[in-house]
Amino acid sequence: MKTLPFTPDLAPAVAEFNARLLAGGADPELMFPEDPVPEARPNEPCRLPEERFLMVQEGLVHGGFILRHQDFWMGGTVASIAHFRLPLSEGIVNRKFAGVGMQIVRHAIFMQPLLFALGMGGRQRALPRLLDGMHWKLWDVPFYFLANRPFRFLRGIRVLRSHAWGSLALDVAAFSGLGWVTARMAQWVARRSAPEEVTIENIQAFSNWADELWDECKPHYSFLAVRDSATLRLLYPESSERFLCRRARRNGKPVGWFIALDSSMQGHKQFGNLRVGSIADALARPEDAEAVIQAAAGFLRARGVDLIVSNQMHPAWGAALRSAGFLKAPSNFVLAVSPKLKEYCGDASGIHINRGDGDGPIHL
Repeated sequence: MKTLPFTPDLAPAVAEFNARLLAGGADPELMFPEDPVPEARPNEPCRLPEERFLMVQEGLVHGGFILRHQDFWMGGTVASIAHFRLPLSEGIVNRKFAGVGMQIVRHAIFMQPLLFALGMGGRQRALPRLLDGMHWKLWDVPFYFLANRPFRFLRGIRVLRSHAWGSLALDVAAFSGLGWVTARMAQWVARRSAPEEVTIENIQAFSNWADELWDECKPHYSFLAVRDSATLRLLYPESSERFLCRRARRNGKPVGWFIALDSSMQGHKQFGNLRVGSIADALARPEDAEAVIQAAAGFLRARGVDLIVSNQMHPAWGAALRSAGFLKAPSNFVLAVSPKLKEYCGDASGIHINRGDGDGPIHL
């Protein structure tokens, strides 16, 4: 089986590959793109440079993967690594091709030894299990939530209503007022632990101030994606109304920024029809994480969202969320790094990863 770049002449074979996956019961949301050229979408971050590859045998496509290239700060230097995206094998529906998944991983590492995968739906899914077996390093990226409107949260959170008893318990909490009391206590904790006052302002453009903040922050982390002004303009373009970009100032000096989302869900498999606020991305020195999280949480509370969520890996950002009244829950967001890349990452204590990385804040 050959690994070939996705060229226009292979588009019909990719469509046939997707059709076989669908016929075999594969998830319709996990189909391989049928266009060799990435398309910009209005509600997604601008795309970073990427390459699409196909596993081809006798003119038929039996798998594919994408390498999205991005610069990362790694222990004192900047290096280009790749996000290992959407590795798909026909082996998920046809045992004849069971070995294609492993071939995909090996071919991707041969092309770029410094690889990471992110998200993947949790450790129990097939891809994280495969990567773990091939000696990748896996970490869970913790998930935190804060119920801003507890009645609507308890009545609407779908992920906790998979069993009848769970639904009944949530309804009792909602109607008895217990949920309201719990949320008020969490917000009381947030007010008690709030750092000195900071102000927030709408970001008109990521410019020199963002570069200065990037240079100030990066030495405090061992591994994080480059967040200079040029990269931020690609990830969060001014033309997009979806990304709520805000800068936090203390005594007139920028101490950090955050990217928030305010999304009205419709039939979401975890959040149902709730209005969900997300702290998707943020940067500050670890000691200023609390100020930025407090600013972001206050911003989203004031907008009236039902629920505020965030995935943050660095311990300082997790501590900041807990001090703001957020609760930690099981995460389906996993970071996996290739055997070569894990040599540069250090341990989890210095890694700053959130939903702004990888595919960006999709599904939020």
